[in-house]
This record gives sequence, structure tokens and C-alpha cells, in this order.
Amino acid sequence: MSRGEPGFTNQMACFNTAVTFFIIILAVPVISFIPGTKRRQPLDPHVKARLLAAIRPVRDEQMSPVVLVTALCGAQLWAQWNLQEKPHWWCDKQSKGWEQVWLNMEWFFPLIRECWRELVKLKYNSSTHEYYPWVPGVTVSVGNGTKHIRYVDPDFLTHIDTYEFDFIIDALQAAGFTADKNIVAFPFDWRIGPDAYFLPGGIFDLYQRVIEQTYSNNGNKSVVIIGESMGNALTNLFFHHRVNQTWKDKYIKAFVSLSGIYAGSGIPLYSMVTPTTYSLPQIVGKELITDVLRTLGGIAWLFPDAEYWGKDVIMTTPAANYTAQDIPTILTKANLLGPLELYKGVRNLTVRGAPNVTVFCYYGQDVDTANYFVYNNDQFQGDPEVKSSSGDGSVPLHSLEVCKSWKAQQTRPVYVKSMTNVTHQGILHEKHIVQQIVSIATGNVTTAEFMYDQREQ
Repeated sequence: MSRGEPGFTNQMACFNTAVTFFIIILAVPVISFIPGTKRRQPLDPHVKARLLAAIRPVRDEQMSPVVLVTALCGAQLWAQWNLQEKPHWWCDKQSKGWEQVWLNMEWFFPLIRECWRELVKLKYNSSTHEYYPWVPGVTVSVGNGTKHIRYVDPDFLTHIDTYEFDFIIDALQAAGFTADKNIVAFPFDWRIGPDAYFLPGGIFDLYQRVIEQTYSNNGNKSVVIIGESMGNALTNLFFHHRVNQTWKDKYIKAFVSLSGIYAGSGIPLYSMVTPTTYSLPQIVGKELITDVLRTLGGIAWLFPDAEYWGKDVIMTTPAANYTAQDIPTILTKANLLGPLELYKGVRNLTVRGAPNVTVFCYYGQDVDTANYFVYNNDQFQGDPEVKSSSGDGSVPLHSLEVCKSWKAQQTRPVYVKSMTNVTHQGILHEKHIVQQIVSIATGNVTTAEFMYDQREQ
């Protein structure tokens, strides 16, 4: 696949070329995937270079293969299409091949973004739990291979702010690992809900095959799973409902959870109810972004878990307080019947129980995290007053720390480390964590090493 060019007619090409640089420069400082999210700047390149230089290569027999599992919005999406008719006169009816539609800032120009909308929205069949392209003739795939999970947008001007697994991959390679051999990517289409993961040929079929192939391609060595955010919720669901303990004992060495969202967050619900640009530049258009979000089961899955959040109030109007148990009422009053159907299909698939594999669980805390939304009307219209609690800037602390309860639920070791002022995405460039990941993958980790003094940061 090549990056491709956004699909639009020649009449728009000159406009795109003229303003690309200007818009990307505006976008770089504010790109984010979750509204209200606080994004940490990547590690200073000089510090990163010194850390990588200090990593010593290990022998092949010391390496455990690693599978990296992406987050919500963390996998690149590529599309090709051959439409029966154009949604707008300026859109291309047929693509020139695979073109990157997430994340590629060039798609968010005025007019062109209307073409993008039609390519990434989904339709949902609640009876079969299948998701379809909004427009017939569109095919969307994730960008496979480790080169596609280093950054969500690989463009020279924006890649630094959309980093994903780049530092972790570099650190493992410094230890002697090889990309796409014993460092294996598992990106997934984060738009679809987990009810579709179980379908034949679905995400769980692919996930199991990737793990088993990684195991066999590396001398039958068990695998270290490293998940980010939603990738951890996916992995725990997989451990509970797809494979048995015998399979886990054979194929899984350890599960490393980074910023795991195990009981949902108020921000995805807010994003579905209230038009937002997901903190992308305002020029993108909040109605457009929200129109897309309201078709995605992956967003609905990350709503606050009704059982776990209990009576905690998440939204307030003049007439009532609403808890996570009232989410169907919230969506109904906001006249969001499509999102309500999505939520009904996924709400019972949140898994908070222990996976019974060796776990290393890392997350940030003490970062203001939007968690309570006060509306001045009973229809959830307009922008609410947003109140915060402790978390990592995207996920509240009580959802991140679900893994603490696993110590009492399973026989395998569970190591938990929370770090002050580390953000949801910033954890990927947290030097101590990256060093720990190398140790875990090379068999050198110890409990004492894991419990390093936070004051060293």
C-alpha cells in the first residue's frame, strides 16, 4: 500500500495543494483522538537516543516474541472504492488504489471532508451483529505490519504528534528483535463493535491466528501481548470468551496492559451525545465528526460500564441526574436511536475479570479527566459544563485500575504500576515503561525492578 492521495476530482486538486501546508501546520499542535484528552509531547529525541543506545542486544534464545495491539483510533485505515454514484460532484467515484483515510489530515479540508464522511461511516445490523460500509462499493482495511503502527499519520509534519508504538519498536530492535518477525503488529478496525469480533473471519479469528503464527514462527516460544487502551479491553474479552486456559498456558507468556480501559469512560458517551471535533482543528467541523462517531460500535463499547459505575452520576440536566445505568434513557432523550442500537449490541461485552495470565498493568493518574457533564436542558443539546476527576486525561482512574483487583482473582502474578501525571497516550513514551517492556520480552524482569521509585522520573 502507498499513502495515496485523498479522492477528489481534478477541480479540487489545486485547492488541496495550495492549503495543505497551512492546514497541517495549524493541526499539529492540537491533534487528538478523544475530546478532552490531554496528549503528552513525545520523549525528547536526544533522551530517546541515549536510552536506545544504552540497550544491549540479547541472544535469540532470550527473546520472547511480542504482539502489539493498537488502541481506539490507533490503527491506520485504508480504503479503496468504486461507487455507483458520487455523494458529491467533487468526490472521486473510483479510487486510484488504496488510500489512507485515517489518519490523513488532507481529508479534512472543506468539501473534501464530505467525501471522507461517506467512506468511513458504518451501517449496523443488530440482528446479525454485522457492520457494513455506509456507501456500497467501499472497502476499508487496516494498515498491516509494524511500519503502520509506529504513527497513526506518518506524514512528516504530523507524525510526531500521532505516535503510537514507535519508541517501543525501536527499543525492542535495539535489543536485537526484528520487526515483523518477533515484533508483530495486530492493528484492528476500531470502528466496529465487539459483537462482530466473534463472527467467522472476524477480529478474534484473526487475532488467534496471529498469536499462533507468531508462536510457531519463533521456535514455539510463548508470546508477550502488549496492548494499548482499547486493545487491552479487546484482549481481555478474547482471553475470557475465545480461548481456554490450556491455550493461554501454551501461547501466552505475559500480557502487558498500557492505559487499559476496562470499565469504560465518560468521554466516549459525551462524544456520541455532543457534537465535537475530537479535538481536531475546528475547521474539520464537529457535526461531521460526530455524524461518523454515531455509527461506530467501537465507541459505544467504551461507554461507562453500568454495573461497575453503579450510582455514580455521569450526566446531569435540570430535570434529573443520570448514571451509567441510565445510558439508554440518555440516548433516547437525545434522539440517538442509532447509537442506542449499537449500545444494546455491545453493553454486555465489557469484561473486568482476571485473564489468568501473567499481567503487567501500567497506567497514569492525577491528570484531570473529563468525567461528569452538566447540560442546561433536558434534551442534552449544546455544550455541557465539563467536570473532571483523576485519571490519565482520557480514562478515569477507577476504570484504569480494574487490573488491581486481578491479584485476588487469579493464580498467575499480577504487577500493577500507576504513575503520576502520565497521560493516556504519553505512557507509550514513558522511558521507565519502555525499559520494563524490553526486560519483560527478554526475560530479565524482576519484581524489584518493576517496583522502581517513581521519583526517578
